[in-house]
Amino acid sequence: MKKCFVFAIVLSLVAISSCRNGDEVVKGEVLTKKILYDVPIVNLLLEDRSENDPNWFWENLPYPAGDKFIDDLYADAKDCNIPIYYYDQEGDYEHLERIPDNKVKEMFENEMTVSLPVPDVFDEEANAYVSRPNVDFKLDQTRILKLRFLEEWYFDNNMITKKVLAVAPVFTINIGGTDAAEGYEYNTVKFWFMADEKLLK
Repeated sequence: MKKCFVFAIVLSLVAISSCRNGDEVVKGEVLTKKILYDVPIVNLLLEDRSENDPNWFWENLPYPAGDKFIDDLYADAKDCNIPIYYYDQEGDYEHLERIPDNKVKEMFENEMTVSLPVPDVFDEEANAYVSRPNVDFKLDQTRILKLRFLEEWYFDNNMITKKVLAVAPVFTINIGGTDAAEGYEYNTVKFWFMADEKLLK
């Protein structure tokens, strides 16, 4: 269950090395000190998500290692085996604050379910579309289909280099459509699981 620690360390090393040339910090132009974006890591359109498929790397971590990483990440966060940090949808992301272990347990017990509207269905007897009540969806490891990255970008010697500042799992729920209404994708983030030292309070 410590694989998440290893992954976080690897990400940190990659982030550090991406902005260094030997032992010197790259002095290139700063493109942005802050950019936030989501990276899909589970491509459900692939018939074979393993490296046997020549297109496995399109928006996908290789199976089964990628799924094991996500399972371990969720379990380690839930069991307080790795530090996780508050996520503020409206935040400026200049600083991140660690979630105390007792609050982590409360979050996983009380805040990992969302209630979402689902499309209307056609009732043949009534010959009309009927609204349905919201459906509760549990936010567990099977819903982590993306990772959200906070990064710094630099441009030097015709190359873009990046420094990873923080990473968060994105819980994704796909609501199927009907003839009455279109489906939609719902995404939410509950916590950061990796943070560069410069962001920590």
